[in-house]
Order: sequence, then structure tokens, then C-alpha cells
Amino acid sequence: MKMAILLKSGPRTDEAKAAIRIASEILEQGHEAHVYLLQEAVRYCHPGAAISDRKALEKLMDKGLNVHVLASDAQLRGVDVSCEEGDFVKGSYDSLIELLETSDRVVGIL
Repeated sequence: MKMAILLKSGPRTDEAKAAIRIASEILEQGHEAHVYLLQEAVRYCHPGAAISDRKALEKLMDKGLNVHVLASDAQLRGVDVSCEEGDFVKGSYDSLIELLETSDRVVGIL
């Protein structure tokens, strides 16, 4: 089963922690998991960010979590996704819609 989580709250919020917990549970159950970072959540991609939530996200990425970043939101916040060394997938509104259409379940977290 393919599952998507939409996160718009920035790191260090209860919503971000919930998204990471849910993504972990999805992976543990053997499902395909995608997190799409929108609005303030794109701050996970800021180069050199020393955020404990980001480290937890990166550990899940090592276990197969797919993380997408809405490039236009990152650009508005001065986050250069193209310079990021991690495995974040630079996305657009079209890729977001495609993910929503192809996912079996979608979880939206403010």
C-alpha cells in the first residue's frame, strides 16, 4: 500500500513529530511511505540545519521513506533545495497532485 503524508508545520512542532511517528509506523508495517513537505515544513531541507526532527527524518529515509519538497515553498523561504546533499526530492504542484492521485491513503498534518 502506498501512503502519503502532507506536512506543512515546521520542525520542532507537535505536528512534525506526529508526521515522523506516523511515517515510521507505515514503514514498520511494510508499506511504501511518502512525506511531502509544504510551507514551513520545507525548513527541514535547510542546509546545515541541526534539528533533531531532521535527524529522525533522515533515519527513516535510510529505511525507505520518500521525502518530497515543494520547491516553490522552499524558494519563498530562502531554502535552496538544489544545493541539498540529502535525498529530498524536489517537487512541484504537479508532482504533489500525482502523489495524491497514486496513493492509497493520504494523511494531512497541519
